Amino acid sequence: MNLEGEEDVAEQSGRLVCSCGESFEIQEGVPNLVFPRSQAFTLEDADSYDELIEWMGRLLNEDAGAARSRAVDLLEVGPGARLLEVACGPGPNFPHLLKAIGAEGELHAFDISPDMLRVAREKLPSGATNVELSLANGLNLPYADESFDALLHIGTLNRFDDTRRALAEMARVVKMGGKVVAGDEGIAPWHAVTEYGLVLDKFGALFRGQPPLVAVPPTAREVRLQWLFGDAYYLIDFRVGRSVRTLNLDVALPGRNETVRDVLEKKARTP
Repeated sequence: MNLEGEEDVAEQSGRLVCSCGESFEIQEGVPNLVFPRSQAFTLEDADSYDELIEWMGRLLNEDAGAARSRAVDLLEVGPGARLLEVACGPGPNFPHLLKAIGAEGELHAFDISPDMLRVAREKLPSGATNVELSLANGLNLPYADESFDALLHIGTLNRFDDTRRALAEMARVVKMGGKVVAGDEGIAPWHAVTEYGLVLDKFGALFRGQPPLVAVPPTAREVRLQWLFGDAYYLIDFRVGRSVRTLNLDVALPGRNETVRDVLEKKARTP
């Protein structure tokens, strides 16, 4: 599904109508672009989210704002950039993202939870006319290819039913050479058997997330993995490419009068 582009979408009586035949309701200026319509999601208390993160910061002896700022820095964008935040929750990253892109930039953000988006909208700074909010599903991004300069996603990567598809969608909507930064809770492995890690493990699945490196698109370039916020959150960042890596199979093997391709073809013919 793709709703980006004036030639594809028209607003009719509080609904967005796509040339594909689908129509999407608009409520209080926020389009509901969730697709498929029956997509389930976990209900969370948007009003208490900030208190939870503040408590987590005290537990970890860390500053959540500083961690968010570091994540935004990885996007490598400046004034005028067009950004997308996937699963924005109640908008805790908005101040950092808006500071990075300036008044001339654009911030597009969505969440699948109407409650989260309600709080995010309430927290927008007055006069922030360069922010577009919508309801959407991270597995079916309603944007055209290469629509954004960079993309941020923090906090839901561990819960996607199909992480490979989620990361592929994120890469699809970012311009070639742009950055995708995505992460979630997960204690760094070197803390696993320390008192620090063992106590965090008692919180159940919250800090047991594993960085899904195998799900990173094969077209990704400059892939990096790091932990922050008390080494309790992992971040994967990569630069978007459009082609998979290839091998030169016609290179001669050292000391032999045959190429890698010759050997592979010979082995393929061997019963």
